Amino acid sequence: MSIPGGLERARHLALASEETTAKELLLSFMPQIEAANRDDWMLEALAQLGELYLVRTAYDGVREGARRIRECLTTYASILAGGATPDVVGKSTMTPVEMRHVIRRYGRRAGFLETGLAAAMGDHEGAAVALSALDDDDVEFADLAEEHTYLLTYARIVCAEALCDDDLHVRSVALWDSVVQHILASSESGESADNLRVLGGIGYARFCIETGRLEQAAPWLRRVEARAEARGWELATARAQLERGAASWSAGDRVGTEARMYEAYPVIARYARANDVSRCWLFFGLTRMSAGGLKVADECWENAERHWRELGKPFHIHRILLQRSWIAIFRGRYAEAVDMVTQARACLDSSPRSSWLAYARLDDHLGNVWRAEALADLGFDGAGEPDEDWEAAEARYQAGSGAIRAQLGTEQHRAAMEKLKRAAELKVPASLAVDSVRYSVADAEARAQWAACVSAPLLAGAFAVASDWENSDLVSQLIEYHSARGTFKSEQADATAAAWSSVSTAAAPITDVDELALIAAGPPIADDTGLTRLGPLPPLRMDPTTGPVLDHYRALALERYGQCVTAAESVWETWETAF
Repeated sequence: MSIPGGLERARHLALASEETTAKELLLSFMPQIEAANRDDWMLEALAQLGELYLVRTAYDGVREGARRIRECLTTYASILAGGATPDVVGKSTMTPVEMRHVIRRYGRRAGFLETGLAAAMGDHEGAAVALSALDDDDVEFADLAEEHTYLLTYARIVCAEALCDDDLHVRSVALWDSVVQHILASSESGESADNLRVLGGIGYARFCIETGRLEQAAPWLRRVEARAEARGWELATARAQLERGAASWSAGDRVGTEARMYEAYPVIARYARANDVSRCWLFFGLTRMSAGGLKVADECWENAERHWRELGKPFHIHRILLQRSWIAIFRGRYAEAVDMVTQARACLDSSPRSSWLAYARLDDHLGNVWRAEALADLGFDGAGEPDEDWEAAEARYQAGSGAIRAQLGTEQHRAAMEKLKRAAELKVPASLAVDSVRYSVADAEARAQWAACVSAPLLAGAFAVASDWENSDLVSQLIEYHSARGTFKSEQADATAAAWSSVSTAAAPITDVDELALIAAGPPIADDTGLTRLGPLPPLRMDPTTGPVLDHYRALALERYGQCVTAAESVWETWETAF
């Protein structure tokens, strides 16, 4: 096989996700390329190896490939500038035009590697700078235009996926818009063009699923799966099936989730893509736990955690630790659950992309642990016993009817009330902080999605712990707060708010929009030019002898998460004055 033929063969293998075979082929040609003294062939081999290493998360290899490419191009730039030594100039066999061509082509290839590396390492600002540099408007060499478009679109996909991986879905919107526009407008029919359609389609479909737009994801996944099957790209087909399984889970279809995951997993495992393997184990665990299989679920999540630890992804590790802690809760091992939450907090602390929303959810979950232990003290019939084996724990989990047997005034009852108080100190402020986001979402449909999918579960937990605590005053205050909902302000809707709130996945106030985690949001409504918009409530007072409702918990929400639950306005008095 000739060297150019070998380089083309390696490219074909890489597009088919056969990275190991492609790498071995490229490395086998290195001695021949060096003997032939062809820098252009060496640059091509280094660029392809860098892409392979980027896909397989071998980031040292990506860094080394980009460095060697830049080093070679610097030599040619010095020759063109007249600053090279005579012996360096004498070794060159290229004309000045050929040198400029090589510098332009492989400078872009190195720029792609640098962009992808920065994105993969979580340096999204650095990735944005590198992506901007890659988006040059040089038209000296028309034959490079198609490759440049390919690299630019591929880099946008990599950057957008990295943002979504860190739960910065809002910041990925503009990138996905560019990717989608290119895919829909492209008439290219080669392997590289199909690779962009497949990678972009899978990535965008996952973005839609994670932002609550399942109907938009479905046609993209159908097209991706059909195109991948036509090309014989097994892994791409399996990855599309994985996203279809994720969509099924979001739609509440456990059977469909299992079917698609079992179909996708053997191929994904064979190709050893750690992140996709971890996500399969995550969904396996979710379906098993929903069927009462606690032991199998824990084993699945243990596998997912191991793979994410190997990848060094603290945000993903924190999530799977919280998920695994539910097994400890159901088995009555509350200290073990608290330890997992503590580990999850350490992961958040070590992640530069953690947001106040992630901490609010973590605190809410720690409140779940305290509530579960309190319910066990109250004789809750579904509470596990720490010394039970898996079979007994699963039987108790499946048979629990929600009955509570503790008597008022007993030591167990008093201990439970103290634990429920601690749970409320965690869950109520977190729920108020998350729910306060509604007031900054301008789009009505997006606001409803946020309220239903993000804040409602936390508010439900706050009501539940207040009820379990037998704190009728807290329950009434929560009812008063929840019933009032918000105020309407007579002013033009903020254009920036309308732009982001129609697409985000987890919202915070506008000033925190770049630090969001996951929010469910629907498509924008047609008319966003109304003169009224929802605003936060002023403090509410429902009893003339007391202060504003939830005053203590609202202060904690501000202290812990920086979220002001009510507006700085005069107190509203919600009682009726007798005449």
